[in-house]
Amino acid sequence: MVDINTAMAAAAADRRNRGTGDKERKKNRSGADMGIEAFDPVKHVRKEKADTVSMWLVIGFSIVLSLIMRYVAMPSAQDNADMLWFIPMMAIFLLPSIHRAILPEKFTEHYTKGTWFKASFLHIFTWLAITFLLTNAPFADIVAPQVDDGWGIISESEDDFNFTKSSGGAVTLTEGYQGAFYIVVAFTDNYDAKDSVYEIKFDGNSTSNSWDIVQSKDEGALDSIRNHKDIDYPIAIKVPENLDVGTYNVEIDVTEEGDPWENTRTVKMKLIVEELVEESTE
Repeated sequence: MVDINTAMAAAAADRRNRGTGDKERKKNRSGADMGIEAFDPVKHVRKEKADTVSMWLVIGFSIVLSLIMRYVAMPSAQDNADMLWFIPMMAIFLLPSIHRAILPEKFTEHYTKGTWFKASFLHIFTWLAITFLLTNAPFADIVAPQVDDGWGIISESEDDFNFTKSSGGAVTLTEGYQGAFYIVVAFTDNYDAKDSVYEIKFDGNSTSNSWDIVQSKDEGALDSIRNHKDIDYPIAIKVPENLDVGTYNVEIDVTEEGDPWENTRTVKMKLIVEELVEESTE
C-alpha cells in the first residue's frame, strides 16, 4: 500500500514533468505545426506588385471618371445634382470587374476581399480630391457672387456718411426721418463680381444702383462692409423719402454666367420704419 503523502508527491512530480515536456514540445514545433504559414519571398513580391498595379489602376480610373463627370455630365446636371455623386459612388462595384477585365491572371489571383475594400476607399478619396480641384477656381465657377462682409444703412452728413450695420437681417429708421439714406452691400466672387447681373427691388419695385452718387461724395462710404475693395461690386439702394411706418423688403437677385452652369443668388434684406414715440412733457 502507498500512503497518501507519497501518492500526492508522485502526482506533483508527474505534473511538473508533463509541463516541462509540453513547453519543450512547443519550442520544438515548426511554424506550420502552430498554424503559421511559411514565408515565401517570391509570392510576397508578386503580391506587392499586384497591389501596386491595383493602386495605379484605381487612381487612373478615378481620375478618368472625375473628368467625365466634370466636363460631360456636370454641364447638364444642374437640376439633377445628386447624379454627380451617385454615379461615382456606385462605380465602387465596378472595381473587381475592371481589374479582372484589364489585368492578367498573374495579378488578379492575388486579390482578395481586402483588396476591394482598400480599392474602394482609394477610389472615393481620389475622386473627391480631383472633383474638388476641377469645380473650383480657376477650373470652374459654380457659386454666384456672395455678400462680402455684411450690409447696413448709411446716412448722409455734411462731410461723409454715417454707417449702421444690420441687426437680425434688418435696419431701422424712425418715422419722419430726413436726409439721404442708402441701404448698402458689396458682393465678391472668385471672378470679377461686376460681370454679373444684379436686379434690385425695393418693396417689389425695381430700382437702380446709386453707388455712383455715394462714391462721388465719399469713396470710403462702404469700407465698413468691404474686405475686398479692389475686386468687389458695391451696391447702394436709395431709401425713398417719407415712407410710412411698416416693414419694407429689399431683394437683390444675382445672375452669373458661371462654368459649367448659370449661378444665381437672392439676397433678402429688410427696412423697418418705426413709429415716432413722442416724449411725455409731464
